[in-house]
Amino acid sequence: MIGNLQRAEFAEILHAYLSPTSPIQSQEHLYGRQRQVRQIEQALCAAGRSIFIYGDRGVGKTSLAQTVAYAHQAAKHDPVLLACTPQTTFGSFIAAVLADLREPTRAGGSLTIHAAKVGFKGLGVELGRTRHEDAASEDTVPDLNGAVAALLRVGAARNEDTVVVIDEFDRISRDSERTQFADFIKQIGDRRIPIRFVFCGVSESMQKLLGAHGSCYRYLEGVELRGLSYDARFEIIDSAAKALGVTVEDRPRFRIAAISDGFPHYVHLMCEKLFWQMLNDPIVCTKPTIDHYREAVAESVMGIEQHLKTTYEQAVMKDAPDYEQVLWAVADHADFIRNTESIYESYVNLFGPDQLDRQTVVSRLNTLKGNSCGHILTSMKKGWYQFRENIMRGYVRLRAEEKGFELALDYSAASTSSTSLAWPIRSARRGRMGTTPRDWERIKNPS
Repeated sequence: MIGNLQRAEFAEILHAYLSPTSPIQSQEHLYGRQRQVRQIEQALCAAGRSIFIYGDRGVGKTSLAQTVAYAHQAAKHDPVLLACTPQTTFGSFIAAVLADLREPTRAGGSLTIHAAKVGFKGLGVELGRTRHEDAASEDTVPDLNGAVAALLRVGAARNEDTVVVIDEFDRISRDSERTQFADFIKQIGDRRIPIRFVFCGVSESMQKLLGAHGSCYRYLEGVELRGLSYDARFEIIDSAAKALGVTVEDRPRFRIAAISDGFPHYVHLMCEKLFWQMLNDPIVCTKPTIDHYREAVAESVMGIEQHLKTTYEQAVMKDAPDYEQVLWAVADHADFIRNTESIYESYVNLFGPDQLDRQTVVSRLNTLKGNSCGHILTSMKKGWYQFRENIMRGYVRLRAEEKGFELALDYSAASTSSTSLAWPIRSARRGRMGTTPRDWERIKNPS
């Protein structure tokens, strides 16, 4: 139990501060992004300038885009929020934007009403038909000039600050469609369309967009989003705990911050699971116990995106059980790109010198780059390795934690608060296992 909180009241408070499954839309709960928010707000003041937020998957691009969109959007309407798919075309995108701006209806679609009146000797009969459509037909927007003209008319009619967010731009599969978007972004600037467009995608998608039109970069404000600092991770944990009237002590607080690897989703998810464990405890709780923490880790593993689980399982389910150990060694540091010597040093620190030799570790690393392991690792240069998706590293840390191995103990180096964030690190000669209940009590009561 947590104080006198009832389940409904607890859930309301919890999800006001933690949002692991939906984007944040309030700047009050968007931690560690002040510089990027300021950059976007300044860029939005320039007529005809579009924004492109780019970074790793899961780093919080959608939350940043929607937060800024709601802050800049006039109060009469919500911003237009659209997501791309591999089938998205420029025409279908423009049609969807126009449908939403002209007649806001249910999310994700437009409302078309067909009606006719029939009169007979003073008797009037009205026949009507209402049909929901997923998007307006792109045939209504024949070309780029037609799209620009239509948006100019809609913008003038609205006469208010309007923001359109285009999420997951990287999912557009055809180069020809990206070229049309590049031409469109130039026209937004040249014609000063009174509607602001905010694109979100991985860095590769922005490079492809800029490559499609040599002068496109002049009309775009590129905003790079990286992982959260340790201070921002702590702010998420501490603000939610304070709202619930509890305290998360250093040990679980540091572990959540380290495992998350700077990806907001992991921080939100683990905190959510941790606080539910405390609420469901029959004993009144003001601080989480190690049992609460361990259960939260286990539930977080089950709640992570399926494609991360699938890739991880494919990589480690081999005849030799040490593939998982080598993968953990790769995730045991703040550097995303690591060389063989650094990874082997982590392996020895984790499992001791009597396990795999260096040559075998290198062999496992090379296998983990292959198709049989889902290409979970990649290598841009011989002897250097990184995860193909940076968000995977946090998941690997979470899986290791579930089995009692603490990765990423390099807090002081990665933190912006220096040594105040560190605690005693235990380097076992025969392997580095995770926190035990006795360890936790010793940290809380060092005497």
